[in-house]
Parts: sequence; C-alpha cells; structure tokens
Amino acid sequence: MKNLIIISMLLVASTGVFAQSNRTVETYKDKYGRVTGTATSTTDSRGRVTTVYKDQYGRVTGTSNTTANSNGKFNTTYKDRYGRVTGSSHTTNSDNGIANTTYKDQYGRVTGSSNSRTSESKTATTYKDRYGRVTGSSNSRTSESKTATTYKDRYGRVTGSSTNRTK
Repeated sequence: MKNLIIISMLLVASTGVFAQSNRTVETYKDKYGRVTGTATSTTDSRGRVTTVYKDQYGRVTGTSNTTANSNGKFNTTYKDRYGRVTGSSHTTNSDNGIANTTYKDQYGRVTGSSNSRTSESKTATTYKDRYGRVTGSSNSRTSESKTATTYKDRYGRVTGSSTNRTK
C-alpha cells in the first residue's frame, strides 16, 4: 500500500507540471511533519516531464519520465536509482475533471489504480489496490504557484503531506 501511495503522489507531482512552469519542487513529509523526500520535475520543450526523486538526505532514489499523447493520456515510466524500470502508470483525463490512473509493476501486471476528481482549485483522489479495495486517499488545494496535499490511509488517518512549489 505504501508503494502505491508513493507512486500516486509522484504521479500527481509529475502530471501537475504540464500546466505550470518549467521546474517544480515537491517536498514530502510524514504525519509528524518530518521531511521524507523531494521530487524535482523539469519539463522539456516537447512537454516531456522528467522527475528526480530524493530521500530526506538528498540521495537520488529514482526517476520518472512522463509523456502525453494527443488523446490527453499521460504515460509515466518509473526507474530506480540504477536506471532499472520498476513500474509504470497510465492516466486518462476526462472532460468532467476526472482522471483515472492504472499502475503497473515492471512486468506489466496491474498493482493498483487511482481516481482523481478536480473541482476549481481542489483535487480529491482515491487509491485502490489491484482488487479494487480502497487503500487511501489524498486531498489537494492549489493557490497561486503552490499546491498542498494531505494523504490519508483507508481509515481516514493522516499519513503524510506534500507541498508543491513552482520555481
């Protein structure tokens, strides 16, 4: 479940960059407010987003590359710090503010999914395991160049947060 939520957080960080400027830094914290890591996303001239993930000590733990196709679908490939593929995600956006994401492991097996509903400056996301059982949720609020997100487990207990700032 923790991996699914982490991957989901990272996807939200990397897909949110498309509507923003060239570089975004997201800082993740645990439920006690301690920094657990960062994600720095950079968008190239073709709209591809490269994200570098670091732990609380600044060591690179992995990367992801997100591309968008003409149908509004986002495809993300996740790699570990050695460049080995660890998984992928595929996001489809609808006109009514709903984004559906499917997560897969390095062998292409579905490991989970998420459903995000955006209304004005708020986004509510529900995460599910491969069997469709709810494993957690997140709520994001965007104001100017900052997005604040709170993550909860399936029982509604806060497990962490993140702040996304555009630079």
